[in-house]
Amino acid sequence: MFPKIIGGFLNLTQKCNLKCKYCFVVQRPLEMDYKTAKDAVDFYAKNALEALKVPSINFFGGEPMLKYKEIIKPITEYIRKTYGDYDIGITTNGTLLTEENLKFFKDNNVGVLMSCDGNRESHNLMRPYHSGKGSYDDIDHKLFLKYFPNGAFRPTIDPRSVAYLFENYLWAEQMGYRQMTGIVNVFEDWTDDELKVLENELNKIVDYIVEKKKNNEFYVKYSEMDNMKEQANLIKDPNYYRSKKADIVGCGNCGIGCTGYGSVGATGDLYSCQEMTENKECKDFIIGNIYTGVDDKKRLEIASKFHHHKVKSSEDGRCEKCMLNQVCDGGCAINNYFKYKNLNVADRAYCFYKEQCLKGFLRIEEVK
Repeated sequence: MFPKIIGGFLNLTQKCNLKCKYCFVVQRPLEMDYKTAKDAVDFYAKNALEALKVPSINFFGGEPMLKYKEIIKPITEYIRKTYGDYDIGITTNGTLLTEENLKFFKDNNVGVLMSCDGNRESHNLMRPYHSGKGSYDDIDHKLFLKYFPNGAFRPTIDPRSVAYLFENYLWAEQMGYRQMTGIVNVFEDWTDDELKVLENELNKIVDYIVEKKKNNEFYVKYSEMDNMKEQANLIKDPNYYRSKKADIVGCGNCGIGCTGYGSVGATGDLYSCQEMTENKECKDFIIGNIYTGVDDKKRLEIASKFHHHKVKSSEDGRCEKCMLNQVCDGGCAINNYFKYKNLNVADRAYCFYKEQCLKGFLRIEEVK
């Protein structure tokens, strides 16, 4: 009934050298060892071979680079020696990246996503060390872009730093980034005034992009707007919607364990999402174990709880009024669960952000 699990996140450690103000990870003394990581790699590869697909892993944490020598480097070498196609990635805060490990990642075709907030002021405000010291000066963006010129960075948009958003977009351009992938912090309760600041900052970005596009000049892609093409087509053309709905509106953004992805924890348990790995509150979202197999009954149980086939009505009526009503994926089901204990209640800030990004995309698309 469900596809084989052919990839996911390896949650190497719950520890992190930073203490970001918006982090959702509870830092616990749980760490994956080399054997479990290798067994997870083999588990994904075996399933992918049977499904005629390419397996994939993403090193995740905590801060996965804390396990670079122990797991990341030898596991990557093992994969490249043992298997053919195998997608490998890592999500990192960048503070532990060096010339040596960046060259290793480049040589072994490992994708690197930099999780940082932008300029010194906003980054240090939100992403300090445990001591309180800012971490901005320990990230060498120029070195990162030397090896990954098309690399993206992912800021977290938070009410406390949202006023820096346009400045951070300009900072990205100055640094040499080609794309910026902003995610909104849904765990904070945004006020109307804070959402207005978010709207204004996004409009500044759109105004800037529009002028750049009119003059045929390079501009940094804002991924959340750039990726709105499918949703825009669905809204403009009902026939397109009917033909593509199944492709666009799956079991949420990632599948919450219903697609071919499942994240592995320190003991080999498979979770429906990397954000839930090793979280005591999330035992109901364990969908198997790499040693004992996948529990499709559990996957069905989770899928049945997420009403991906229709938008749930919100108490304030915003779902019915939203321009994304017919193409909404319901937001991140796991974030919904963490905040509301309900997979189907999307956060107001998330909805507002997606709607503003769609409006921005449509404005940018008007420029020929």
